[in-house]
Amino acid sequence: MRREPSGFDAPAGRVVHVVGCVTDEVFSFLGPATTALARSGLVQSVVMIDELRYRHHLVSLDESAELVLVPRIDNPLQQWQAVLQACQSALAGGPASVHGHGTLHAVHLHGLLPWLVGALAVRTAGLKVPVFYSPHASRSLGQLRTLGSLTMWLARLVLRPARSAAIVNMPQERESFDQWKSVELVESPVSDAFLEVSRNEARHPLLVTGGRAQSVRSAELLAQLAVLLGGEDLDISFNWFGSVDALTKQRLNAANVGVFDPRTDAEHASRLAAGWVYVAPGGTRGFPLFLVEAMAAGLPCVALDCEQHREVIRDGETGFLCKSERDMIRCIATLIDHAPLRERVGSAAREEARRRFGVATFSTRLLAAYALPETASAP
Repeated sequence: MRREPSGFDAPAGRVVHVVGCVTDEVFSFLGPATTALARSGLVQSVVMIDELRYRHHLVSLDESAELVLVPRIDNPLQQWQAVLQACQSALAGGPASVHGHGTLHAVHLHGLLPWLVGALAVRTAGLKVPVFYSPHASRSLGQLRTLGSLTMWLARLVLRPARSAAIVNMPQERESFDQWKSVELVESPVSDAFLEVSRNEARHPLLVTGGRAQSVRSAELLAQLAVLLGGEDLDISFNWFGSVDALTKQRLNAANVGVFDPRTDAEHASRLAAGWVYVAPGGTRGFPLFLVEAMAAGLPCVALDCEQHREVIRDGETGFLCKSERDMIRCIATLIDHAPLRERVGSAAREEARRRFGVATFSTRLLAAYALPETASAP
């Protein structure tokens, strides 16, 4: 699937991205990355597995990026062989590549298996270009750490003597790359839709949260909070934003939690704007995008005190970190009772998100990691 480059007569080169599936986690980084790199004059090919449930993300990749969609195959071995072939074709200048748009500037591999397959494709093509690896909260950095370390070692062995570097979007991920010569921190950005939405609190207290299909633990915790705080005398409502499986949705609905799956940032931001308090009752394996989006929308946030949340919230200033369910209930009650406190903490959260997670900040850091100058071509 080819999309015409927009506005560049003589690009500086091109980048080939290799992805497994464009999940929410990957997209929160890849979407803005393709835009930032395109504005610097780079043409891009994105090799990915064509997963129907994530197709809605494709329109948000930069319009100049060439999409190389690998059909979904049930057999894992055949699937990754197909990805390898598509990647080799893109690198070698075959039908799946971008023609006539400069030399290859870099290869960016998103996820553990794309890292191994992409490294093999680079080696077999005899290329000596910068290769970047982004784990995107891969389980190889957690539960499957030993397997992940072995896979990364094999990939780096395959890549020699090519240059390789890691681009991580969570500070704690740096620890997994302490033997690498170059590790850059480029945190995922939030859309301007969240930073610009006007706060419009619902008439009655509304607690909101969000998560992805795999956030079952957070959904269960929210359902428990809804039961504890859902008495008629309190008149508190609860909304969940994001995709959930059928069983989780049934449990949330049983606890009187509304479930919505916004398809655009504008829709998500608009729904968040009605909330009184954002609650993050469970931890997350990767970048806490839903929490950061709530901060950007100006909501006061009450979050579980865990490593990922401590990286984005200053307790008592830009939100509240709680060690127990009882602490969460206490913070929520205080915020519901004090509108000035909600306004103060929500405003501080939005300013923190604007400073740290704005698109401009992301672009500057990403281009520096790619060793590219910023360009006046950006609007």
